[in-house]
Amino acid sequence: MFTYIYKGASHSNTSAEYMQNLGMDQEQIDSVLNQQQFELSQNVEKRQAAYKAESDPLFMESQYDGTPESHQKWQDKVAEIKARYPLSENA
Repeated sequence: MFTYIYKGASHSNTSAEYMQNLGMDQEQIDSVLNQQQFELSQNVEKRQAAYKAESDPLFMESQYDGTPESHQKWQDKVAEIKARYPLSENA
């Protein structure tokens, strides 16, 4: 989850209305939104690396085993990676 610090407090809501209500000016809001987009863009590479290191071996194992349990273990790992590294809607 993306968080930012404003006036010593941590926040995760990035709606313009929320940030304006905190007292942020447009430059500060734009900075937060740009940082959020940058971090989300980095998740594409992080996700690819995690798939290669963590889920691909489980996929190969599930193909070899052919059991519902091994297939579920692979699917669970993919879901975990997706939750760990969410993508922006543009990615």
